[in-house]
Amino acid sequence: MTRPRLSAARLPGWLAADLPSAPTGIVHIGLGAFHRAHQAVLTQEAMRVAPGPWGICAVAQRNGRLVDALVEQDHLFTVTERGASDDRLRVVGSVREVLLASEQPDRLATVLSEPDTRVVTLTVTEAGYRHDPITGRLRADDPDVAADLAGGPPRTPVGQLVAGLRRRRDRGGGGLTVVSCDNLPDNGRLVARLVGEFCARRGEGDLAEWAGEHVRFPSSVVDQVVPATTDADFARVAEVLGLADRAAVVGEPHRRWVVEDDFAAGRPAWDAVGAELVPDIAPHQAAKLRLVNGTHSALAHLGLLAGCTSTADALGRPEFARFAERLISAETGPSLRRFGRCPDEREVEALLTRLANPRLTHRLDQIAGDALRKLPPRLLDPAVDLLALGVEPRLIGVAVAGFLHQQDFPVLTLPLPLRGSRVFRALLADAVRRIDQDGVVATLRGIGRS
Repeated sequence: MTRPRLSAARLPGWLAADLPSAPTGIVHIGLGAFHRAHQAVLTQEAMRVAPGPWGICAVAQRNGRLVDALVEQDHLFTVTERGASDDRLRVVGSVREVLLASEQPDRLATVLSEPDTRVVTLTVTEAGYRHDPITGRLRADDPDVAADLAGGPPRTPVGQLVAGLRRRRDRGGGGLTVVSCDNLPDNGRLVARLVGEFCARRGEGDLAEWAGEHVRFPSSVVDQVVPATTDADFARVAEVLGLADRAAVVGEPHRRWVVEDDFAAGRPAWDAVGAELVPDIAPHQAAKLRLVNGTHSALAHLGLLAGCTSTADALGRPEFARFAERLISAETGPSLRRFGRCPDEREVEALLTRLANPRLTHRLDQIAGDALRKLPPRLLDPAVDLLALGVEPRLIGVAVAGFLHQQDFPVLTLPLPLRGSRVFRALLADAVRRIDQDGVVATLRGIGRS
């Protein structure tokens, strides 16, 4: 049965009355499922509590089909929060405009320069910043970065930001806050460095100075599982709503956002709807990267070797469930002691319950992508901290061995303390040998008996 498309005119009155109506005050770069399920929802909720000019101009890098779908739907879309036993569906209307960066670079620079634009958020993935994860520097040899530095229409998020900042300065614009929402340590400081380096490479030191005075780059931590939307998800939304939504997203009910409280020119009332504003992001980002993302990566690389397809599939097997519990309780959790944190049994149980949600398909192959960037903050950094405490990172070694097998033994650059540690190198070599000889499941069973 063909359903009519979701639109403002077709939306039932009781749903339409709940949507905000506000001019644009936020530009979001990296329009994807995560943003729609996370920042867009929290911004809508914030405007309900404290109405204000915080509508979102959402910018896709290359996904023209998503842009077309949202335009056809008056920028409306649904978010299904999928718990272990039921669903909650909401319509989101905080997005007021959508752009395709590859085709509308001038419009993007203009929106970034508008006086009413006061916040920029980004979800472009770890790889989207086009930087070297070891040095933290811009990859000037990247073809798109090189094209941006040469002055062409910007293709990269950093190039797009700089183009917008240049126009903002030239128009006499005021303060702006840029908030990265990607899983990178000190993501705000990283973006600030990349913007400064980009300006320096173009000989625009004056622009870098202007940005240093007028632009703030707070770091942030986000946490919500948002898997790719399936055909079954689209069909379910159409059945419940009676309207077809080609921009629908599905995520878990858990939604967390921690942001350094450093804004140049105001913000929505995110803190009134669950976001946390903090003076120091370090303990929050370490906990997220090590406990949530580290567990994700361990399950992905070991689970794929055992034929698992999702986190729920892996955690439904006793060997993996026990391994994940011990990884958090004995290693990644205790590695947080230098940040003054260590999860208790209830936190560990709550996290594993989230990841084991049988109704949310978080695919392991999706998690395993771009692993060389993801592993250092998720698993290698906690191994360094454990060794400093005199604790052997045995389970982390097994997870890294799973990655080496699953990725067909790529070149993995270990942090210097791990390269110089005979203990870690021995643990890793032993784990590689055991997986090679016995397979993943038998290796995990052996750990469970030790």
